[in-house]
Amino acid sequence: MSLWLCLRFPLLSIECLPPDINRPAAVVEAQRVIAANELALTLGIKPGQSSSTARALVADGELKLLNRDNAREQQLIEQLKCWAYGFTPTLESWHDDTLLLEVGSCLKLYRDINRLTDVLTRKLTRRGFTVATGLGSNRWLAWLMSHTDSPITASGDNKEDPSLTALPLRLLLSIPGNNFQQPIERLAKAGIQTLGQLLALPPSSIAQRCGKPLHNWLQALTASSDRLTADFQPPQRFADYLWFGFEIRHSNELHPAMEQLLEGLAGFLTSAQLTTATIDWHLLRTQGGFQTLRVRSSEAHRSPERWLKLSCLQLEHYPLEEDIEGLALYASSLQEEVVHEVDLFGDNRLSEPLYSLVDRLRARLGLQAVRYLGVREAHLPEFSQLLTEEQPCPAGFATYAKQRPFWLLEEPHPIRAWNDQLFWNGPLTLIHGPERIEDNWWEQPISRDYYVASTEEGQPIWIFKNRHTQRWYVQGVLP
Repeated sequence: MSLWLCLRFPLLSIECLPPDINRPAAVVEAQRVIAANELALTLGIKPGQSSSTARALVADGELKLLNRDNAREQQLIEQLKCWAYGFTPTLESWHDDTLLLEVGSCLKLYRDINRLTDVLTRKLTRRGFTVATGLGSNRWLAWLMSHTDSPITASGDNKEDPSLTALPLRLLLSIPGNNFQQPIERLAKAGIQTLGQLLALPPSSIAQRCGKPLHNWLQALTASSDRLTADFQPPQRFADYLWFGFEIRHSNELHPAMEQLLEGLAGFLTSAQLTTATIDWHLLRTQGGFQTLRVRSSEAHRSPERWLKLSCLQLEHYPLEEDIEGLALYASSLQEEVVHEVDLFGDNRLSEPLYSLVDRLRARLGLQAVRYLGVREAHLPEFSQLLTEEQPCPAGFATYAKQRPFWLLEEPHPIRAWNDQLFWNGPLTLIHGPERIEDNWWEQPISRDYYVASTEEGQPIWIFKNRHTQRWYVQGVLP
């Protein structure tokens, strides 16, 4: 049996806009108020009033009237879908201001529907959203229950709930694209004004009096289950933002918002089994424009703690501009998770991982300050190594290390030869060789014989003999 949780955002039209907590504001559409902030509500402004009435209630032109931004509302709904994907993969947007989550399949994970609802409500409230919740065995029932004050029940069978049956039939007129106007007016003339009164009528009578559209809707409402749609396919990028309602003056004021946004990113990446090595912070201005802070990690991961630590370190040296009142987080370079082998019996907590050290140093000193030593395809040893910002492939190191020393001297050091004996900080003993390397024949021919030699202390080194000059050199030290 399906179980749907409705998350309805009645103030979405105003909560999707940058907040202005010091001034009454209302959103209008077709010259009618559809939503207002708390200051405007306390002054008597209500949804449904004309814009001229709203202006008359607020003196001195203090009221800020905003046109409804449908594109921004849908952008926010899409971001909330990515956020909710961290709780269940079966979800969909509904009626422009609602998310429907199928939670029946994940109750074992969360153990208790009330616990899941409390977590969702708390996180959404913390983000500044007003949310109404409802639970039902089908979509319509869950949506209607979000208009009541009834507590969430585990069964979702709320068809006889008193608060549900008391809902006015005119509520159905708010359904986008409905054609219930005439049937509801006829029912009102007959004294039927609530959902409970309508449900008490025989189904055949409803079809005869009200027509098929309302009859079919009632059948969907009273169904014991609902069809499931395909799982939500998240986009290959993450985007989310928060508005503060006040100007940020110090970088540490951004930390709580960063933590909150990174929790959403971690939930999204975990559900999609993805990781990222780069995130972008946008410090938003109310009048448009933003500052960008890019944070990189030497290893792709989804740990919110690591990303927060790196972001805070980098933010310490980042000058904040004026009029910053919002924060956005973007992650577009997503990649599949790579599983690393871990020693089952080793204690990995005793030492800090290399990537963690590299990330902390780069956050403090800059990206160019820390680089890796890598290898590339080149015949001559002095051209086979390079400095790179990206962590090299370990497989390339393994192949290279079997044949040549990893660390080469910046310039080959000459070796003294006397009476068929080689000397470099003492006498040398040849252990292995030769390995002939010839290259650059088209310009200045190079021909060398390489050997592994041992110093007087037993340290193996890599040496070669220039076959053109018959001179000997040390080029590297072996482990």
